Amino acid sequence: MSRDHSADPFSTFLNATNRQVSVGHRPAGPGRSTDALPPLATLVLRALHGRPRTPVGELRAELGLTTLQIAEAVAVLQRLELVEVTPTDADEAVQLSDAGRDFLEGTR
Repeated sequence: MSRDHSADPFSTFLNATNRQVSVGHRPAGPGRSTDALPPLATLVLRALHGRPRTPVGELRAELGLTTLQIAEAVAVLQRLELVEVTPTDADEAVQLSDAGRDFLEGTR
C-alpha cells in the first residue's frame, strides 16, 4: 500500500512553513474542521470564542488544564496565528485573532 493512499495515524504535524496543521492531506484553515487541531488546542480555541482578552491562568483554571497543557495548546494556536498573546502585569493574556474568529466561524 502506498503512503499516499494509507491512513497514517502518525501523519499529524505542524507545517511551520505555511502555518497550517495537517492531518494526512487536509490542512486546517478557514472553513475547515477543528479536528485538524490537537484536542487541547481545540478546547482552548472554543473557550476563547466570544470572550475578551483572558488571562492564561484564568483560562487554565477554568478548563482544568495544567500549565504545560495550556502552554502547548496556546503555542500551537499562536504559531497558526489563531490567537494573540499579550504580556500583562502578573500573567499573559490570550485572545482570538481575527484569523481565529474567522476559523471558528467557518467551522460552525
